[in-house]
Amino acid sequence: MPVFEATAAVLLDGVAVLLLGWTTWTVLQAREHASAWMFAVAVGTMACWALFSLLAESSSALGVSVVGDIATFGQLGCALLLPGTWTVYALGYTGRGTGLTRWRVVMFAGIAAPVVLSGAVIAAGLPTTTIERLVASLAGTAILTLLILIVYATYLLVDLGWNHARVSKHQVLVLSLAVTAPYLAGMLGDGHPAANGVTVGFLTAGGLFAIAVRRYPVLTVFPKAEHIARTRVVETLQEAVLVLDWDDHVLDANGTVGQVFDQPPASLIGQPVQAIADEFAQLDLTVGTTGASTLQTTKGRRRFQYSVSAVEDDATQVAKTVLLRDVTDQQTREQRLAVLNRILRHNLRNKLDIVLAHAEQIDDDTLRSGVQENAEDLVVLSEKARKAEDVMQDSLGPPERTNITALVTTVAAEFRAEYPASEIDVTCPEECLIESYPALLREVLAELIENALTHTDRSTPRIEITVNIDAPAVELTVTDNGPGIPERERQILTEGAESQLKHSRGIGLWFVNWAVTQLGGTLSFGDRDSQGSTVTVRLHEVLLEVDR
Repeated sequence: MPVFEATAAVLLDGVAVLLLGWTTWTVLQAREHASAWMFAVAVGTMACWALFSLLAESSSALGVSVVGDIATFGQLGCALLLPGTWTVYALGYTGRGTGLTRWRVVMFAGIAAPVVLSGAVIAAGLPTTTIERLVASLAGTAILTLLILIVYATYLLVDLGWNHARVSKHQVLVLSLAVTAPYLAGMLGDGHPAANGVTVGFLTAGGLFAIAVRRYPVLTVFPKAEHIARTRVVETLQEAVLVLDWDDHVLDANGTVGQVFDQPPASLIGQPVQAIADEFAQLDLTVGTTGASTLQTTKGRRRFQYSVSAVEDDATQVAKTVLLRDVTDQQTREQRLAVLNRILRHNLRNKLDIVLAHAEQIDDDTLRSGVQENAEDLVVLSEKARKAEDVMQDSLGPPERTNITALVTTVAAEFRAEYPASEIDVTCPEECLIESYPALLREVLAELIENALTHTDRSTPRIEITVNIDAPAVELTVTDNGPGIPERERQILTEGAESQLKHSRGIGLWFVNWAVTQLGGTLSFGDRDSQGSTVTVRLHEVLLEVDR
């Protein structure tokens, strides 16, 4: 072989060794994954095969026959070992288990037996013709066994990709071509002296294995993890369930995930969990973690309790599951009941005590006025409580196409007529169509305006209503020049709980808080320069159309 071609052959074999060695090293860095060790052993075996091929090429170029003989035996050993290690990997990855069964013992014995018997035949000192004939026969048996193992492992992977909707067929193709490339290329012929068939096979395998490790979940025992998760968890729960690998990429998701986040579960496979909702990036998803978080869903922003558990098989952690339970309605109901209970126990009881005390001297005009005022307060309070419950119940159906500009303009006009001394300004687009609940949104706006007008200390109350577009969200802001919302009221709403000693003065702001939550939005408070307050309702991803 000319020097140039010999050098080129050595360089190409060297590139193949580097590719396969890099892939093996990369896999070993992720050895905590269930399938990493067997994948590393299989690719490492091919890397050794390529290394022996490199030694053989080098010894041939340098004329060192002893090294060449060792390299030849090394190549033969790796070629015999690779199908077995790859079959073990395929068994584990496809969830068939890696334990030795009777048929598996027979298959693997088919590799060792011809080698052992060949050695025994040679050692027996039989005639050369007999030895050649027996060794050729045993070698044929070994090759047939290797072929069966490769076909069996390929069948396992192809069957998985063909019947499993969540396994990429491209992944199966890449793996199958990678492991068979040296054998196929070697059988097709030597080709150019600088790049014989086996060398081309190593280069092809190295590139494909590198692609597989970087692009596909080849180390996670994905089908086994999915099977265990579905049979032991998913099938018994109605909550959203995600199966993640240790890098927080989605391995599987149940149908509830698709309904809640409006993404087909199959499209999430292989994606980082943040692809479902940005808020996942802020969550601690280590095994054993529990917590609560607000996530963006098809129904707006909802509150979820979540827990992270390990998926185990034979004491080996193969993946982790994230269980998401929507507690928004439960949390809202608990707050609602606590506040309504407080109203019945505290506010109404105190008001009735005043009524009874004044009733003893009803002839007195002042006392009569006191009775009437407190009775009217009771009527207003109970009416608000009733209206809050009715409106909240009415908003449980599907949202409607709503012109928020028309709604804001109409409500502002009604309050101008009722409070002629007030100044109520509106700034909004000419038309803004959103997907929402108009009755609930109307009551929220009305409550905010009424709260500003009722608690003002100004002779001329001023209110500014603004609709801001931050597509696809819409912000509704109500600003007044009154004394502002007390810090205690804001703190109670932020904490989301009341007690006998720590409670708000009424139900108005609680209703706004409940309603905004029901709308899938967020509520925030701000202060003006010296007096007044600003309340902003942000409705997430509801904008349909805007005419500025």
